[in-house]
Amino acid sequence: MKSKDRILLDSAKASGWHGAGTLVVAVLNSLTSLALPAALAAAIDAAIGTRPSSLALPLTCLVLVLATASDIAQEILETTTKARGTLCLRRRIMRHLLVLGAPSRRQFDSGDVLGRTLESSASTASATSSLVALVTGTVTSVGGLVALAFIDPWLGAVALGGAPLMWLLTGWLIRRVGSLTSEYERAHGALVTRFLAAITATRTIRASGTVDREVRRVLAPLRELAASGHEYWAIQRKVAWRSGLVNPVLQIAVLVVAGYGVLAGRLTPGEMLAAQAYLLYAVGILGQTALLARFAQARGSAERLAEVLDSPLPRRGTRSLPAGTGTVVLRGVHVNKSGHTVLDGLDLDVPAGHSVAVVGVSGAGKSTLAEVAGGLLPPDAGTVALDGVPLAALRVDELRRAVCYAFERPILLGETIRDTLSYGDRESDPDRVMAALEASAAREFVSRLPQGLDTPIAQLRLSGGELQRLGLARAAWRDARLMVLDDVTSSVDTATEAEITRALWRTQHGTTRLIVAHRMSVAASADLVAWLEAGRVRALAPHDVLLADPDYRAVFTPTADGRRRRPLLVQTPHAPHADDMTKV
Repeated sequence: MKSKDRILLDSAKASGWHGAGTLVVAVLNSLTSLALPAALAAAIDAAIGTRPSSLALPLTCLVLVLATASDIAQEILETTTKARGTLCLRRRIMRHLLVLGAPSRRQFDSGDVLGRTLESSASTASATSSLVALVTGTVTSVGGLVALAFIDPWLGAVALGGAPLMWLLTGWLIRRVGSLTSEYERAHGALVTRFLAAITATRTIRASGTVDREVRRVLAPLRELAASGHEYWAIQRKVAWRSGLVNPVLQIAVLVVAGYGVLAGRLTPGEMLAAQAYLLYAVGILGQTALLARFAQARGSAERLAEVLDSPLPRRGTRSLPAGTGTVVLRGVHVNKSGHTVLDGLDLDVPAGHSVAVVGVSGAGKSTLAEVAGGLLPPDAGTVALDGVPLAALRVDELRRAVCYAFERPILLGETIRDTLSYGDRESDPDRVMAALEASAAREFVSRLPQGLDTPIAQLRLSGGELQRLGLARAAWRDARLMVLDDVTSSVDTATEAEITRALWRTQHGTTRLIVAHRMSVAASADLVAWLEAGRVRALAPHDVLLADPDYRAVFTPTADGRRRRPLLVQTPHAPHADDMTKV
């Protein structure tokens, strides 16, 4: 079974009894539709005295009540089935992307992911109701054909003449619309990606005076969207007019045969009326172009979801960590991004309980090393081990307990500050939360907020430095063996940075720290400095030792043209505040 068809099946299963109920009610609706012409025919014949019957009228009323009730129930169940299927697919996509982690950012743009998660999942979930409608429509058509043959074999033979055409039109429609849906949603994802990027860069666009140009750039995929949309409707138009040519011919032929049957005495007037209704059922499948298009569209959307769900997830380990204090060893680590080598056979030893600053020019691979060292990004080759156990072999919960992160641009999750500080996979300890605020120099400004720790995140208006301190506090709250800090003090002043550094070194004593650093003062305060160059460790030594190398000093001193030069003033570990103007 193809991946997209498996996804359609999973969506149907997720609806539970609602999906099965939709099918049952739809079949009941189909049966009452088939029974109604016969009941009306019996009532007409009874009324004109051709075939007297006292049950004809009550039977007709019963069929009408059942048909109305099944119509209402089908509408409710179809809506519920689609909602449950959509929820299932969105949860599955989100979970897959979150577990996939960093590789998902390389494979799928943000707008593309948004389109697949919202639009493609809803379209795919509609396949269940579309398929049920198609199946019951087919049953109704076959039932109408059988009823025609039962009334008069010649009527059945005439109606059967349209079946081959429908078979050809159906196959062509499903194939073409499915392909068009993938093209349409791909173009839509590109448009959303451009729109999100433009919203993020609003200040830059306004400052550059390029609003009109940016609008044109964002809306450029509309041409492709329009082309796909026009072809989609053109296909339905072609199917509609071709099937529309068949219907009148069949109806005239059946009326001629039925009329001749009445004149010959083979059929009653009521049977002639029923034959006309059953013909509409028999050829009704020719008019299900919209349903066929919707089902083909759902299959095209399912193919888009399959592209995400077929992305291989990192293998989950089964091992636990032994007793240890956070020794990290990287051997032969290779990472490629967008066809470029970022880490090239990197080797690095981070001693337990030590702080190691990672420095290097832009593009040296500092942030990528931070992702790899804590298990956020599996390397393309090589191994990363924590206390002797490869990260790939660890259970996910074990790895997340052992490693904590703080990022340059933290995202605050949860409802309140208290929630975001203790955001994790275990219960929060109030005393530890307060200690984390102290360690990140955030306690003072949090205490000034109207509701303190219970201030809702949605009401916060924080500076970049305050946001970074909360992110750092969230990392400090966790009792981890390895703390990875990715340029977490870039937005704070030098005095606050020094305060944070002293507090972290005091409260996190014994925790291994890997620190992506752009300021010389951060490198000076670390036990060791890992100097990256072209994706490899050029040197691992104390800051004082590396200062003798002019190339190392040049890492912290940008020139106007973006290259590095030797500084006029060399920063030393004994002057931690003199470097507040230099930053990579």
